[in-house]
Amino acid sequence: EQLRLSCKATGIPLPKLTWTFNNNIIPAHFDSVNGHSELVIERVSKEDSGTYVCTAENSVGFVKAIGFVYVKEPPVFKGDYPSNWIEPLGGNAILNCEVKGDPTPTIQWNRKGVDIEISHRIRQLGNGSLAIYGTVNEDAGDYTCVATNEAGVVERSMSLTLRSPPIITLEPVETVINAGGKIILNCQATGEPQPTITWSRQGHSISWDDRVNVLSNNSLYIADAQKEDTSEFECVARNLMGSVLVRVPVIVQVHGGFSQWSAWRACSVTCGKGIQKRSRLCNQPLPANGGKPCQGSDLEMRNCQNKPCPVDGSWSEWSLWEECTRSCGRGNQTRTRTCNNPSVQHGGRPCEGNAVEIIMCNIRPCPVHGAWSAWQPWGTCSESCGKGTQTRARLCNNPPPAFGGSYCDGAETQMQVCNERNCPIHGKWATWASWSACSVSCGGGARQRTRGCSDPVPQYGGRKCEGSDVQSDFCNSDPCPTHGNWSPWSGWGTCSRTCNGGQMRRYRTCDNPPPSNGGRACGGPDSQIQRCNTDMCPVDGSWGSWHSWSQCSASCGGGEKTRKRLCDHPVPVKGGRPCPGDTTQVTRCNVQACPGGPQRARGSVIGNINDVEFGIAFLNATITDSPNSDTRIIRAKITNVPRSLGSAMRKIVSILNPIYWTTAKEIGEAVNGFTLTNAVFKRETQVEFATGEILQMSHIARGLDSDGSLLLDIVVSGYVLQLQSPAEVTVKDYTEDYIQTGPGQLYAYSTRLFTIDGISIPYTWNHTVFYDQAQGRMPFLVETLHASSVESDYNQIEETLGFKIHASISKGDRSNQCPSGFTLDSVGPFCADEDECAAGNPCSHSCHNAMGTYYCSCPKGLTIAADGRTCQDIDECALGRHTCHAGQDCDNTIGSYRCVVRCGSGFRRTSDGLSCQDINECQESSPCHQRCFNAIGSFHCGCEPGYQLKGRKCMDVNECRQNVCRPDQHCKNTRGGYKCIDLCPNGMTKAENGTCIDIDECKDGTHQCRYNQICENTRGSYRCVCPRGYRSQGVGRPCMDIDECENTDACQHECKNTFGSYQCICPPGYQLTHNGKTCQDIDECLEQNVHCGPNRMCFNMRGSYQCIDTPCPPNYQRDPVSGFCLKNCPPNDLECALSPYALEYKLVSLPFGIATNQDLIRLVAYTQDGVMHPRTTFLMVDEEQTVPFALRDENLKGVVYTTRPLREAETYRMRVRASSYSANGTIEYQTTFIVYIAVSAYPY
Repeated sequence: EQLRLSCKATGIPLPKLTWTFNNNIIPAHFDSVNGHSELVIERVSKEDSGTYVCTAENSVGFVKAIGFVYVKEPPVFKGDYPSNWIEPLGGNAILNCEVKGDPTPTIQWNRKGVDIEISHRIRQLGNGSLAIYGTVNEDAGDYTCVATNEAGVVERSMSLTLRSPPIITLEPVETVINAGGKIILNCQATGEPQPTITWSRQGHSISWDDRVNVLSNNSLYIADAQKEDTSEFECVARNLMGSVLVRVPVIVQVHGGFSQWSAWRACSVTCGKGIQKRSRLCNQPLPANGGKPCQGSDLEMRNCQNKPCPVDGSWSEWSLWEECTRSCGRGNQTRTRTCNNPSVQHGGRPCEGNAVEIIMCNIRPCPVHGAWSAWQPWGTCSESCGKGTQTRARLCNNPPPAFGGSYCDGAETQMQVCNERNCPIHGKWATWASWSACSVSCGGGARQRTRGCSDPVPQYGGRKCEGSDVQSDFCNSDPCPTHGNWSPWSGWGTCSRTCNGGQMRRYRTCDNPPPSNGGRACGGPDSQIQRCNTDMCPVDGSWGSWHSWSQCSASCGGGEKTRKRLCDHPVPVKGGRPCPGDTTQVTRCNVQACPGGPQRARGSVIGNINDVEFGIAFLNATITDSPNSDTRIIRAKITNVPRSLGSAMRKIVSILNPIYWTTAKEIGEAVNGFTLTNAVFKRETQVEFATGEILQMSHIARGLDSDGSLLLDIVVSGYVLQLQSPAEVTVKDYTEDYIQTGPGQLYAYSTRLFTIDGISIPYTWNHTVFYDQAQGRMPFLVETLHASSVESDYNQIEETLGFKIHASISKGDRSNQCPSGFTLDSVGPFCADEDECAAGNPCSHSCHNAMGTYYCSCPKGLTIAADGRTCQDIDECALGRHTCHAGQDCDNTIGSYRCVVRCGSGFRRTSDGLSCQDINECQESSPCHQRCFNAIGSFHCGCEPGYQLKGRKCMDVNECRQNVCRPDQHCKNTRGGYKCIDLCPNGMTKAENGTCIDIDECKDGTHQCRYNQICENTRGSYRCVCPRGYRSQGVGRPCMDIDECENTDACQHECKNTFGSYQCICPPGYQLTHNGKTCQDIDECLEQNVHCGPNRMCFNMRGSYQCIDTPCPPNYQRDPVSGFCLKNCPPNDLECALSPYALEYKLVSLPFGIATNQDLIRLVAYTQDGVMHPRTTFLMVDEEQTVPFALRDENLKGVVYTTRPLREAETYRMRVRASSYSANGTIEYQTTFIVYIAVSAYPY
């Protein structure tokens, strides 16, 4: 349609009119003329909806007129969907009808003009599509979707075809028939589309002929049944939805028939009375497959008579054996028998064999008794001294005992004493004696201990103890103690009060010096106090005692009480301040939960829904009785709910389940969750929507806090049905059955409905509750929770989700009987889950037990049938669910399918379906008039390969002219063919056996490696390589030396290149370390054992050494341990007494380049007792030259440090005097240090 907006304005001067749309300026061709403007839009679209502003403006001011335009759109179908929907019978069908329009169109479905009634099975989804769950045959047909809004109407028709897998309605029956009869096996099936019937025999196809064929009604007919027809036949019904198979056995019975009688056999004896026999066989025909055997006897007998028979003699039984003639050494035994059992008669044969039998007995040898041999010589003595032993032996072998003879009497060995002189005893040290007292109590002394060679003392020529019997050790190396001394007093501090008399303090510290090394602490106090500001102060007011608490405002569930106090203890006077704080105090009271549960709840909700992670949402709820007190009303609010989830969470009312179960109104003897668990439990919840979404929740109730509020933590995870924000959601009233399944365990479930814009959607909940079993159990096996008047709302601005629900709990309809799916356990009693799978296995394949129910599943390739229990094959080939690619055919099998190769003309598929095999047309049909030659996938007529037809003769073809061999091969023509002979590549040669072997160019001298190159053979070639430290310039050119010294990191000091390598060189006085790169100083004093002579010292410097004079002045002696020069004055020598106490030489060797302000050495002055003096100053005196060093005092030590970088190789001599003072300031000790510092020319 056309949109026309008019705008008029007046003013002086005449105003100018301009237009804007959604804050965007509209082009100038709509500007005003004489105070009037008209905005015209032809064929408006949805994008033209919005806010239009007409602005009238002149030099005096402006005014705006605002108009809102709303463009309606007629319904338009979204997407291109098929008009014919094909779905499996018993499954779910969704007929799409998605439309767009403004206002939002309403959708109505009808069949043949009759509106479709929405039910729990047929529902209209939020997008307008029609969902049919569990389709039945009546659901097939035509459907019309009509979309309507204020702008128009549109409709779309579509048809629903329901396909069902085959079901055999008439099964063939097991057939047992006599040979020669006829067999009819009936088989009929139904399905959509109509299935086809095929027959097979034990999985193989049946060869059809006039005797065996299929009737028009698909029955299998076999005329003149034969024994070979006995087998198992299969009837297979197939359609696009699958296949079903039934097997039936067929048994053709054959009754037996006798053959003719045979001739009479010879008489059974040649003399005396005998019998004759003849027989016939039941083999014309043989009975088979349960056929009847032949009727009558298969054997006839008659008597026959001859002369008396001769009787051969036979022996009687042997008599017993007689006694043996000897007891050992071989004797004889005899026994006898007679020929009278029977005796010989009528010319019979006499007995064969002997009437007497003799055997040897007691053939074992007689026993031989043993006798001793002579004694052997005495053995070696066991000890060389101190009384040992030696033995000798004899053997029982003269003769040895045999054949049970007795062993020799007496001992086999003899022992005697030998070497009785005393052995030497070597001396061993006894344990060390205790250490002697230390020579000094502190500052480093010495001690000794001794041991004696007495454990044992050496005797009889034994060795003395090795080592020393005296051991020395250093002791009391800790510094001597320093006693503490007070610092001066600090100034007086601030007065503690401004009036009424205060105090002020002053302090001193024990750090002049501080006590150390176990010295005594300072004596006396470290602070002093004196009074100050003694003038009187104003009096500030102070509170009196609190009055008694008032009555509590509530008897339970948390109330308030108050109390008061007065500012009269004392009252403020003389300008004093009034009492601080409140006169009234309020506190909570009676916070214990009211009977029936708490009246408040709070907690947190975390997790993710629909893959949206939200932080922490906060839950607060209040619980009150309804006006008629038959339910409890729970009002709850959840804050911080993301806008993307708020609409979807409006239907998740069970997020509050722990609250309304805990506080539900108790009806009769039923108990709610608070009474049962004392509000401490864990609940696991799962909700399943009919559209497939699953949401899981965990609730943890932690009892009541100090205010009587129920504390709750909730974790959610999963998916819910997503809703549009403006959709109207209504949750229907529902009930939940709580079942006591064990001690401290409940199971609850319910099926509910919620509506979205009037469309009902079912969903199911189940809960498992765990609590302390010591709390007991419900008074009934089943209790029912009633939830009604459920309201939910989401505020997008505040991001809050609100709920309101009425809850009560009563005993179940069958409160003391277990529901279906549970069995009574009398121990509790409890309702234990019934394992239907273990009881009867109702499923054809896999059964899965669940709480109160079970479900069946099928292996891959099968699907559950409409009865929910049996599995039927999925025809993946017909449904297009296979993954066979182009060039393959799909072959359906029971439970699966296979991809078989697609064969072209001239090929047939192998039995495994994986390959095609050539059809030999020449053998099967002989299509050629002359010679036929089969080819892969075809054939041709003509000559043998390698020949061609010329006239009527086959002539040999020279294939070598056609370049049939590779370039690296030689072609040789043969009769009817050719040979390709491999040529050897470069670097290879032909061996005697025809194979190609490598030529070793390095051995035969054909290589081009020259100068210092090294030849390395490779297969088919060779290479010229250079030695280590050289680089190659190519084949035949000399190897170039690598100058490793170009790498600046090769050596620390100096690098010297050599052919093929390099060498690191150190300056004089240095040597290379193990890594061959870095230099270290040679300690010539130590390694060369330099002795500089008396009063001289070897000074090892970096790179050299020097013997320096270190004489002790007159009246000084060198200490043998420390090397110091210590004063030793003669009596009454005053000048000597005033000289320094000690003279020390210090030697320091430094590398080149040490930076400024680097500490080098610390000098310490000691008293005559070897204790560090507590009051010492250090001073550099008599410098011979300007040295780059300075001296500072630090912690009673003199620190020598650098004043400029050390960048010159130089040896410096310094003289430092240390002066140590007594407490009153007089010099007690003086020490002179002569310091030599040698700086190397190298930074190492």
